[in-house]
Amino acid sequence: MYSAPVIKKTFEVLSLVVDSKRPLGVTEIARTLALSKSTVFGILKALQDGNLIVKSKSTKRYTIGEELFKIAKRVLQGGELSSIARPFLEKLVEDVDETVFLCVREDSVVKVIDTIETRRKLKISSPVGTRLPITASVFCKAFLAPMEDSEIRDFLKEKGLPKYTPNSITDLDRFIDEIRVARKRHYSLDLEEYLMGVRAIATLVYANDYPVGAICILGFTGSMPTDKLPEMAQHLIGTARKISERLSQ
Repeated sequence: MYSAPVIKKTFEVLSLVVDSKRPLGVTEIARTLALSKSTVFGILKALQDGNLIVKSKSTKRYTIGEELFKIAKRVLQGGELSSIARPFLEKLVEDVDETVFLCVREDSVVKVIDTIETRRKLKISSPVGTRLPITASVFCKAFLAPMEDSEIRDFLKEKGLPKYTPNSITDLDRFIDEIRVARKRHYSLDLEEYLMGVRAIATLVYANDYPVGAICILGFTGSMPTDKLPEMAQHLIGTARKISERLSQ
């Protein structure tokens, strides 16, 4: 039987990076997999060239790259993610009485792949296929939360923090602090930081511990007062957990 040792080793390296909850360095990967550092470096370089993994400029460690995200999303966007999520999202809309979006990240944009609208006459709406910048506050905080702070800093230095509204957070350290809070409570908030008069709450959905998308509640400030946000966030987190459990079966 034909065997390809390099392919097997490459798969082992990639699997280790994917399964890790933090960026990994060459030495740690080599030691964990009992491979030489030169072999690991060569494999990492090839994976980096394909954008399957990325190397932090500051820490010199490796983590998941954009192309791997895109591959995972193509697998799920064949209809599985939306079809599994839809009944749970419909129940979430009933619970919070606001419009809910299901979104995925594509490079530097966030794409809406499903929208379930509230029955309110005055509501937020956006058609399926709408693309928003990754720097849109609630999505930026949600999608970057699983990353290490050093990786987030590198990413935001490259992308920048646009001032969309007077409430937009453009200071890098303050924005990273916001992401730390989002990471701790498992959801992110946007208090009129992307659009004036609009508030949003978002959290990620996972398939086998891998982030594949986000669900977001959007509404006008008047219908999403500060005292209602914690309860709405709990409904959101519960919904995301149920979807993630289904995706991971």
